[in-house]
Amino acid sequence: MTNISVMLDFALSPANFARDSVRVQTIFTACKTVLFISAGLSMIIHIMEEHPCPKLCTADGICEIETAPQSIEATFTWKARDIPVHEVAKRLKCSKPIPPGLAAHEGRHNHSLDEKVVHFCRARCEHCGYYCTLPLGHPQQEHETRHGSMSSSQWAIDGPDGTSLEVEGRRFSSNDEGAPMMCNIVCQTLGRHVHIDYCRSQDVTSCRLDPEVLHISKRVSPTPDRPKDFLTHNLFWRRSGPEHTAAEGNAAQPSFCTLPLFHVPMDPDTPRASLGYISNDGHHFSCRNPVVMQQAFHVIFVADRSRSMCRRDRQPLRNTPTSDKIIRSSNNRFGAVLSSLYSFWSARAAAVAGSQAARRDSYSVILFDQSVVDAVVNDFSSSPENLLDAVLRYQTSAGTNFTTAIQRAQSVMEQYWSTERTPVIIFLSDGESPIEDQIIQDLCRSAIRLGKPLSFHSVSFGQDKHSLSLRRMSQIALEAQNNAPRDPLAPVAATVLSTYSEALDTVSNFI
Repeated sequence: MTNISVMLDFALSPANFARDSVRVQTIFTACKTVLFISAGLSMIIHIMEEHPCPKLCTADGICEIETAPQSIEATFTWKARDIPVHEVAKRLKCSKPIPPGLAAHEGRHNHSLDEKVVHFCRARCEHCGYYCTLPLGHPQQEHETRHGSMSSSQWAIDGPDGTSLEVEGRRFSSNDEGAPMMCNIVCQTLGRHVHIDYCRSQDVTSCRLDPEVLHISKRVSPTPDRPKDFLTHNLFWRRSGPEHTAAEGNAAQPSFCTLPLFHVPMDPDTPRASLGYISNDGHHFSCRNPVVMQQAFHVIFVADRSRSMCRRDRQPLRNTPTSDKIIRSSNNRFGAVLSSLYSFWSARAAAVAGSQAARRDSYSVILFDQSVVDAVVNDFSSSPENLLDAVLRYQTSAGTNFTTAIQRAQSVMEQYWSTERTPVIIFLSDGESPIEDQIIQDLCRSAIRLGKPLSFHSVSFGQDKHSLSLRRMSQIALEAQNNAPRDPLAPVAATVLSTYSEALDTVSNFI
């Protein structure tokens, strides 16, 4: 039986007590029952047992972070595994008991009796809305979180109109929403990368003084009229909120430059004060020069000079020693191909010169439209400038025939085969031509039969929708390469796997 305490209150006039009818109203609360007697007698009855507090926790911070799916209207276009979710900050019920005979407990309301109970930080990621998972008032400067769907973000892709970026099997273009990708997945997938944010400086000079900021001089969507900057991954997340693990935050591997992201190019002739080497374009690497340590190659460049290569959505690199010469000849996609060839030859030449060794690589250049022409064949000695002059005299022409080009590349590979050199074919085109799988399979089988698997690399200088053949060619070559017997003369680390890539100047994300 519940014990009760009765307190009589005669605050009302005794005259009311003489009325004939007496009405009794009972009001229940969590901790007491109050009886009001209209005759003038009021009694406040308190429960004489310990009972729970009905209030919510009033401690600073967040009691519990709960993950919940967004509304159906916001997610019906995504796959089931991609349904965006959001987090809800919950305020839990007080767990302190109210002592017998009292209406409230002492002290502030708290959802736990544990003095060391954690209340979470209130900071949220600006891009996915997830809360920081560290305790309120945590000592470290950066916040941390699990990260969720980037529902509050937009992509900015630096490049010509229609340029897109593939991340985890999805393609994104400028102004696309960030969902259903998650902040950490995007950064981990992109590896060493930069972010875009609105410029916070009053003038461009201030941006130039910050080694983690590079001002963007051209218009970039969304809101193209608002100035923007490239930011390092670390600076971007220091500004934005909760951090996450990504390649930029980890120690640089030998394949990464050890200098700050937006550093001034170093002089390749600068005496080295530490281990490593300086590349021809001014980056410092802590590993040994790969040109010196790896085996030699016969690199066969197969370049498209068909009519579609005269389009100007891809152009030669500016501010190089040969830019003016290439631009005067071909200020278009084909010129961009020639620019990339010269950059390759120059980088290899600089590395060899730094090692004081003779060039061991052999170069061949096959140009094609409807037919093929051998611009350079099995060359060991020409300088990058001489190699460029050999291809500059050619212009774009009509027709595109991938089959003829690949068959000619196979013929050159077989004719100048050497057990000392691994065959590499770099196929540069804007796509727009079909080719049978059998043609690529025959090429790969020929190399394996002669003793070394082929390393095949297709590079697209056109739109992605026209690059299906280029993708398929690299896939077939990679399968053949992975299934081929390993070359016993080549170190495992020196194997260059077949790839497909897109020739974009810069690809950056705004999240």
